[in-house]
Amino acid sequence: MEIFVAAVLILASFLGTGLIALALRRGAQRRERLARFAAERGWTHHHTPSSGGRGSRTVISDPAEGWELVQYVHTGGTQGGSTRRWSQFTQPRLALDEGLALLGPDIPEKTAAMAETMLAKTGGGMIGKMLLNRMTGGLGEEAADLRAVPGEGPGTLFATPGQEHALAPVRDMADLIEARAGLNEAMQPVVSRGREGLRLRRTGLLRDTDDMLRFVDLGRALSRELAR
Repeated sequence: MEIFVAAVLILASFLGTGLIALALRRGAQRRERLARFAAERGWTHHHTPSSGGRGSRTVISDPAEGWELVQYVHTGGTQGGSTRRWSQFTQPRLALDEGLALLGPDIPEKTAAMAETMLAKTGGGMIGKMLLNRMTGGLGEEAADLRAVPGEGPGTLFATPGQEHALAPVRDMADLIEARAGLNEAMQPVVSRGREGLRLRRTGLLRDTDDMLRFVDLGRALSRELAR
């Protein structure tokens, strides 16, 4: 019986190693396909594997237009640890000199007021700043000054004083409304504009190259509208 158990454990070990190797090989093949896909369009591609507690990053950018697309994955170190996945399009050429604006999914006025209060209370101290950074997807300390902007239109708009109109031109865009359709609030894309430029962010990774093109096209459409 002991020999049988040992043989089963050894076999399981080999199978586990084989599955890991297969996953690594498939991951490498996906990155190679993505690199070719980017090169065909004149884009750059760079992948940084996870290391030292930092997640992996796949970055595609267009040197001519200046935008960048990042897909990020971070898995907790312990068994059953949480995994963070997000995708973000950034256009630095639309950066604001100061302040910040954020356009998210439709939420009730009471919920928007609660979010405003939470942002204001979370901004103080080192831990508060870390929480604020996590809550807003890395928008920085200015996010503590975000306030709900009253008015009609799709989505919920927040802005720091003086930047209430920074995202107004894209609030009614049909492409953005369509991108939200059928998704729950947590999965809908969020648009922000601040010192880092225009950002379009969504939870989760882009499934394939078609999904990536749709996301990039949306970011480029938002950029064109704001650049007018």
